[in-house]
Amino acid sequence: MPVLTAPLHTALREAVATRFGQPLRYPSHCDALEAELLKTAVTGGRRLSPSTLRRFFGLVEKDGGYHLHTLDTLARYAGHATFEAFGQAVAGLITAETVVACPTDIPELLAMERLAYPERLLLGYFLGRVTRPLAPDGPAAPLALRLAAHPAGQEFFVESFVDLAHLTGAYGEVVTEYLRHKATDEAQLFGHGTLFLGEFLAGDAPAWRNRLRQLLALPVPAAVHAFPRGRRAFAEIVAAWHDAPAAPLPAALLARLRREAVAVPRAVSPVPSLPAFYNLFPAGFHFFVAEALFLTSQFSDLLEWLEFTEAEFPELSKLDHNVYNELLRGFHTVALLRTGHAPVSYPNSSLLFHLETHGWLLDYYQVHMRLVELHVAAVGGATASEVEQLRSQIVVFASRYRMPFFGRLAGAIM
Repeated sequence: MPVLTAPLHTALREAVATRFGQPLRYPSHCDALEAELLKTAVTGGRRLSPSTLRRFFGLVEKDGGYHLHTLDTLARYAGHATFEAFGQAVAGLITAETVVACPTDIPELLAMERLAYPERLLLGYFLGRVTRPLAPDGPAAPLALRLAAHPAGQEFFVESFVDLAHLTGAYGEVVTEYLRHKATDEAQLFGHGTLFLGEFLAGDAPAWRNRLRQLLALPVPAAVHAFPRGRRAFAEIVAAWHDAPAAPLPAALLARLRREAVAVPRAVSPVPSLPAFYNLFPAGFHFFVAEALFLTSQFSDLLEWLEFTEAEFPELSKLDHNVYNELLRGFHTVALLRTGHAPVSYPNSSLLFHLETHGWLLDYYQVHMRLVELHVAAVGGATASEVEQLRSQIVVFASRYRMPFFGRLAGAIM
């Protein structure tokens, strides 16, 4: 039997759970994974029994090792050619001690041409996990700053491991360093749009106003990716709302963004060999506009925008376990509720979506999920204590990560 060390076992568990779309915590999850392995092309229809999967994911006691057939099948499902290839890709990255021991090798490891795209993304994921500060106000790790200056680190770490929860701290430092070294129009749009978000959520008006001027002055070639373009659209919406919170958003702004949305290049849709949470989402521009409308409580405009999005991207109705799509569904629920189109009671399990697998997105987008739940609770018959519990969770995050905007927003939801 092949050697499966504890760190490598943990890494493969997490990689499979990421591909599956949620943590495998119950026997029913293993039953579902068995069925998915049988129908997934990359595994060649190989079968692993639910009992084997339960042992692998620690749901039952297990002595001894695992057959190579088991490990190869799971590694292929996670996007690797074999278990050996998976081990080679991540073995040097899954402990902080290794990162400290050979930090200068890691940027070049990400750049190795023999690694497939999914393998590079997975490496970037582990780099993000081991360099993420333990405290919200912790500084950026030296390795993270070096990656921000390296072409492969920029693509597979900075642009893929988008650590929004630490945007007012370590990840903000990383993005600032990234902007110093990557001068393309798309990179500048991505970087300044991301830093604008952190400054706006922190309530630093002089900083975000200056950033907005920089952002709007940047050229936007036709081929620029939907995500950075969407971040600029987000900035325009929240800035207009901030300056006139009681007034409707300018109709000309929304009309222009709709025209721009039609012209934005469509991102590649998620593919089986990559986890669902990477920025391979077809409606990226549309998501950021919807997020801005949701956070500024423009519910009529939000409902119209989401109907427009659904018409443009009918494939979203069948896209599950994707963080952006799950949030769009949550926004849609609130828009229907707040515009009087759909009554709702609290709790409603169909509304309480789950983001456990989106590790680095969880801290930030968990707040959005809580905001959805708070809207539902506030008008759906929840008790005062249930409403306050949801509100307090958002306020704690806002204080912990220095994003007071979320605390104020939670306080305004009645």
